Amino acid sequence: MTSSSPAVGNQPAPTSSLPTEPAHSLSPNTAPTTGQQAPVRTGHCACGHISYQVNGIPDDPHLCSCERETRVSGGPAVLWAGFPKDSLTWTGSGGEPKWWYPYPTLRCGFCPNCGSQLVSIADDSDMAMVTGFSLADQSGIEPLGHSFREHAVPWMHITLAPAPASAPDPGPEARATRAGRCGDGTPAAAG
Repeated sequence: MTSSSPAVGNQPAPTSSLPTEPAHSLSPNTAPTTGQQAPVRTGHCACGHISYQVNGIPDDPHLCSCERETRVSGGPAVLWAGFPKDSLTWTGSGGEPKWWYPYPTLRCGFCPNCGSQLVSIADDSDMAMVTGFSLADQSGIEPLGHSFREHAVPWMHITLAPAPASAPDPGPEARATRAGRCGDGTPAAAG
């Protein structure tokens, strides 16, 4: 499972039901602007059938309490962290996750066996948002903001930066074409 090739199916079968690769290692690829190696993170679903790898420093880690995320997760919020979309590689024996499209320009990947939500990708974004708790190494993904805070359950009290003031809501389809920061496409850098 050390290959950086995006090809699926040429990876050795894991010896256990969950991936055993290191939680945080360094890629042989170097970051073009710094000359330093880009960090590699691995993640997987609850049953271990779908595994992935992403490179880079987590971008815009945030909670999302939109209606879709709370329904999919069964919890009051989902923790998202962004990584360059072109660094996402499916590494497990299950290959790519099953995809569903809550909006025409947004796809979400989940394990067809256990149902774990793993990733959200907007067509026009250069980021892949992965669910924070699917990552093996969870350092550096402390949420910086909370999108759709106004939809959070009333007993959920989180002290994070408020959502930025913005223009009127353009609707769910238009949100899905934004930067892809949330599962519903809403940026959440400050809130």
